Amino acid sequence: MGDPESSACVTCVHNDGSTTTAVNASRPPLQSKVLAGRYRLDTHLASGGMAEVWSATDEVLGRHVAVKILHAHIATDPALRSRFHAEAVAAARLAHPSIVAIFDTCDDDGVEALVMELVRGRTLRDYLDERGRLEPVEVVHIGAEVASALSCAHRAGIIHRDIKPANILLSDDGRVLVTDFGIAKVLGEADSTRTSQLLGTVKYLAPEQVEGGPIDGRTDIYALGAVLYEALCGQPPFRADNPAALALARLHRDAPEPSTLVDDVPQDLDRAIVRSLERVAAVRFQSADDFRAALLAAALDGPAAAASSVDSTIVVDRDDLLGHLFDPEPAVPTAVRRRGRGRYAFVLVLVIVLVLLLLALLVAGTELGETLFSSESASAGHPFFESIGIGSRADR
Repeated sequence: MGDPESSACVTCVHNDGSTTTAVNASRPPLQSKVLAGRYRLDTHLASGGMAEVWSATDEVLGRHVAVKILHAHIATDPALRSRFHAEAVAAARLAHPSIVAIFDTCDDDGVEALVMELVRGRTLRDYLDERGRLEPVEVVHIGAEVASALSCAHRAGIIHRDIKPANILLSDDGRVLVTDFGIAKVLGEADSTRTSQLLGTVKYLAPEQVEGGPIDGRTDIYALGAVLYEALCGQPPFRADNPAALALARLHRDAPEPSTLVDDVPQDLDRAIVRSLERVAAVRFQSADDFRAALLAAALDGPAAAASSVDSTIVVDRDDLLGHLFDPEPAVPTAVRRRGRGRYAFVLVLVIVLVLLLLALLVAGTELGETLFSSESASAGHPFFESIGIGSRADR
């Protein structure tokens, strides 16, 4: 049946690793086709079980976009088409730097398409396949960014339901983004998927998904924990010979602690991942924000700590860092402020002295100046001077 990760649902089983192309012969070639009179398809990027993705040019706004096109043989299924459109509706509600933005949808001559932000980079799946496993500091960074995106979705009442490495993008400009809300569940609304379908990717399914029970944000927390487990350990939390056994394994046993598989796993990170994978949702982190906070609070060992003379590594929240960078009144050391005030006082005194000298020179040339500055009349006859025994020079 192929890699369990690629078995996203019981109605379609994908081939392992490389792209699967399912093209209906009745559909004409899509290269250079212009959809909805504005989106010109340029390059085929990838293909999966439900859709293929193209890079395209928006000829109206003059920008590059990604266009996700539903496979022709799937577009005839009303339920799958409904799910495809649900992705646009769900993701378009969300505005977050770590969520791929949705721009438009279109139906052009039987071609169902979703227009979205074009992210240049690669998936976490590709990165893990290349690296094997990641350093703890990388795991924390990726996990915190994805958790932040999930927090945004959960606040909007949207559960992703398919968090996996293939749906996490690592952009060339350093961002971590969540994509593919194709089977997202909007809390409080009817589920457009068939009740008999096991939705999600088997490696990362939460126990409640396997059992067909109710789901909430903690379902995504479990999936993210499984992703981070694989990134840290180089293997998923559960392994089995087939997808069914793999799905059932999480119902009957706990995953081994990452620290039992990999040396030098930071204790705080080990505990955070273990808690995210608790079989009972009530024991997991109760929100994506809680999970993110636990990841960022982890004291990381290894290269990150070795670069510092401090015993523990301080993890700085990106939002906090940006807040300091754009603070209209940044903190200035006291010594610097004092030195600054001293310079200003000196300059001010110098300016006052120069102004007084200038005024003295100007007044000296006038009749008033001659009277004031005359040596003979400076003190003579003045009652004040006489009262203290100082007379004119002529009296001395």
